[in-house]
Amino acid sequence: MTNELFEIARRRRSCRKFTGEKIPDEIIDEILNVALLAPSSWGGHPIEFVVVRDKSMLQKIARCKRMGAQPLPQADVAIVVMANTTGLELWIEDAAVASTYILLAAEQFNVGACWIHIRNRAGQRTTADEEIRELLNVPDNFSVLNVVALGVKGENKSARTTKDLQLKNIHREKF
Repeated sequence: MTNELFEIARRRRSCRKFTGEKIPDEIIDEILNVALLAPSSWGGHPIEFVVVRDKSMLQKIARCKRMGAQPLPQADVAIVVMANTTGLELWIEDAAVASTYILLAAEQFNVGACWIHIRNRAGQRTTADEEIRELLNVPDNFSVLNVVALGVKGENKSARTTKDLQLKNIHREKF
């Protein structure tokens, strides 16, 4: 039996170096279509995305986070993942699931991807979340969880194997 999702997950590794080549718009659209299928608490679908391709804007977004945004300036595309937090308790979980769908869909198309965490991270003047929302004209009732940098892979990491599975972390019936 072939488990296609297992094979995609096995190959998916964070990619922090990109070639600078352009990813076709059709592939970005397919990745976003997958993200839109992500489940959300109570079926509310509060997750929204801002797709950024402009190189100067990618650099500005990277500067909104004090540390850890190095892949962004060399990425072809950034997907800013955010949620309308009005009255929502589980927006972080919903945004994390949608982001995971993006990461897996990117791997399906052999696109390099890296999660860049934004929530509760320092910016240059305020928080990285506030600075990105200001830069992208995002309303105040939204919060940014992360940005996913996408690009043609500029590094090759070997796929994980079944030896990498932490089977000791699985418990049946009781811990």
